[in-house]
Amino acid sequence: MKTTIRIDKIITGGIGIGRREDGMVVMAGRVLPGETVVVRGTRQHRGYLEAELVKVLEPSGDRVEPLCPRYAECGGCDLQHARETAQHRIKENILIEAAGRARVVCDEGVSQPLLASPLALGYRHRIRLAISARGEAGFYQARSNRLVPIHECPVATAPINTALAELNRSKYLRRVAAFTREIELQHSPAAGRVIALLRLDNRKRADQRLIREFALSLEPIAQVLVQAGSRVRPGSPRQPEAVLRQQFDRSVCGQPFSLSWSPGCFSQVNARQNSRLIGLVCRLSGDGSGRRILDLFCGMGNFSVPLGLGHAAVTGLERNRESIARARANAAAAGLHDCEFQDIDVAAGLRQCLGAGLYFDCVVLDPPRQGLGKNAALLLDLAPGRIIYVSCDPATLMRDLRLLVAGGYRLLSLTPVDMFPQTHHIESVALLEKN
Repeated sequence: MKTTIRIDKIITGGIGIGRREDGMVVMAGRVLPGETVVVRGTRQHRGYLEAELVKVLEPSGDRVEPLCPRYAECGGCDLQHARETAQHRIKENILIEAAGRARVVCDEGVSQPLLASPLALGYRHRIRLAISARGEAGFYQARSNRLVPIHECPVATAPINTALAELNRSKYLRRVAAFTREIELQHSPAAGRVIALLRLDNRKRADQRLIREFALSLEPIAQVLVQAGSRVRPGSPRQPEAVLRQQFDRSVCGQPFSLSWSPGCFSQVNARQNSRLIGLVCRLSGDGSGRRILDLFCGMGNFSVPLGLGHAAVTGLERNRESIARARANAAAAGLHDCEFQDIDVAAGLRQCLGAGLYFDCVVLDPPRQGLGKNAALLLDLAPGRIIYVSCDPATLMRDLRLLVAGGYRLLSLTPVDMFPQTHHIESVALLEKN
């Protein structure tokens, strides 16, 4: 059934909200605030109707033509129909609304302007492609298991797109698809080289000879790795160690430095915006001289190394042996002698710090999407003077901020960071200080 509604706002997920004449809330994607649209109901829920866009009757002045020809089908981007400044406003409002729903009070001057990405397109240094049984590489349609074949992605870097084109031309792809779930393409920011990571289907037997032939045939791809479970190995013999690297200039933390990592480590997909994110965290941490900083979920040292270069003594905690090894190597390459890294679960690490009676002037944390949760209580017990919380999920961030504020901290600033242009996803950085 079709209905005409006016869109009031965009919420988390890039979904537009409007109301039918009878007051029923209607939710639809690919719309913008202020637009009058025709939608078709797809799923009735208690209290609201899920719908799909049929036609825009009165378009917003912020509506633009999407650059990607597969935009209407692909589930990767959901804000390509909005001009860049409108995307920024939408993300700022999503963060403010998340704070309101969680009853996190943002006093005057707390909410900061969005930190824009240097690139709105061509920024992604990593894409993960699903592989169909027919040997098609692509992304899934939104809220669907239907694969949309992709031959070029506007938000990916040029080397990624070159590798993607070669992948689609490969005569081996259909045969490799028989035992491969996904292929991840990773572009090293410091060079044009691309590494492909094949994630195997553990239920099926892989043809090792075919993998070697496939790896050798992909000329624009420097290396092919194979992942079965948590183990990553070379796709062909005598491959050098697979390493990705990013160089940072002195504007980030006062000194130039570099970070390297392996394909199994976490890294931000938007390399140039990552430089700005690190710079923001360094500024919020203050003068590092003589200060002790605890970096939770430290990964390969994305924040630990630049904070250490600011003359702070840094302890990094991360439950990933490979990431910790890279963090130690990155700190050593930067000439840091007062950085310590532990391969330990963050909750266990916090308990260890509490048991040893350690004090930290500042705690920096960049947790996965689920946030801190109940471990926020351990952070409160540790009672650092300052907390810098980097988050990729506004809902879990606000849930944790509410607990931290109730536990004696004051929210000083909240900055949205546009790490993922053309999508609703948003990174944010909160600065808290102990009362």
